[in-house]
Amino acid sequence: MLNIFRAGPLFHTDPELSTLRAQLSKHAVIVVYVLFVIWLLADLLIQQFGPSSAANSILFDLVAAIVLGVVAAIALRLIHLGNTSLAGHILANSFLVFALIILFFFTPRVFIPAALLFIPIALAGMMIGGRTPFFYSVPASLALTVSYFMRGSEFLLPGFELAGISGYLFLGCQIVLHQGLASMFTITSAYVESTIEKLLHQTEQLSHLANTDPLSGLANRRFFVEQLEREFARAKRYRRPLTLLYLDLDDFKSINDRFGHVVGDDVIRNLSLSMRAVLRSTDLLARIGGDEFAVLLPETMIKGGVGVTQKLKRAVVAFTSRPDCVITSLTFSAGLAQFRFEDESIDDLLARADHAQYKAKDAGKGQIRTQHDTIQLSLFEEEQTP
Repeated sequence: MLNIFRAGPLFHTDPELSTLRAQLSKHAVIVVYVLFVIWLLADLLIQQFGPSSAANSILFDLVAAIVLGVVAAIALRLIHLGNTSLAGHILANSFLVFALIILFFFTPRVFIPAALLFIPIALAGMMIGGRTPFFYSVPASLALTVSYFMRGSEFLLPGFELAGISGYLFLGCQIVLHQGLASMFTITSAYVESTIEKLLHQTEQLSHLANTDPLSGLANRRFFVEQLEREFARAKRYRRPLTLLYLDLDDFKSINDRFGHVVGDDVIRNLSLSMRAVLRSTDLLARIGGDEFAVLLPETMIKGGVGVTQKLKRAVVAFTSRPDCVITSLTFSAGLAQFRFEDESIDDLLARADHAQYKAKDAGKGQIRTQHDTIQLSLFEEEQTP
């Protein structure tokens, strides 16, 4: 039944903080309830030996202990389910209500419930974060202020006079402590969130650098192989089509020799943008060498891969037709291979694409060859059932 309380938009904790808050919350619940047991024992002793002992008050404390124990069990279960924020709200509200009941409906022992009012503030700070501690510190201060003006000189403990300047001083210190504790947790939470955000941003930058070719901005060989492994496993498991395309620019070395490497690098950059613009968002274009590119085409048969290759050829023609392009003619040789159910690993697919590309190079500039031209085997589309 508690599954309905799994983390949702109403009580949201940032994913980056969820693990940290869950670990902290488990320890917080244990510490709070150890302190609560100590408080309960002290309260029972005061009621037993103090001048204003009351049986109904002792009964209330015992019932409250049982109720809060059940609340703690529910909170720990919610933390385990991943909704630390909701667990924090339940615990903080329970302790706040418990302290307010004692404060207004039982004998004037304000010193003890005054101490309890700090617990919901601390729970909100540790388990929920943000500005939530103020949602409990402000009611705590208001309740304590109202109780002071209701109780008068017996505000602290029966038999202890606390009036005039000393009463205002005690009340003021309590209010400062409430708001100071809430401020401390709010500032700490903001600092932790800011630090985690910076670390995540740095991690994303490092990941981008590790997976991206610095010249073209395309995926590099390492990332391409990782994605190929993933798509190969998916195609093999679900018997889905997958095509691999190899591209090699024809005579690109002559461009570097004639115009220089600066121009050659500029051609690689702009040509990469032109080719990527004609591909689907699910296709992956990567630069795997100096003038060598590869395209991963999920959910595509080899006939569709040939069509994609033609689109890339038109993109190259459009690029060389631009007024700012110093290269008037540029072609590439392409080899295509398609996933087969007999393939044991990506090496089988890579070998066929590489072989097809060499066949295209041998045939001249601007040629396209597929595994049709290298092996006589039944293709995927013949095995694929509609």
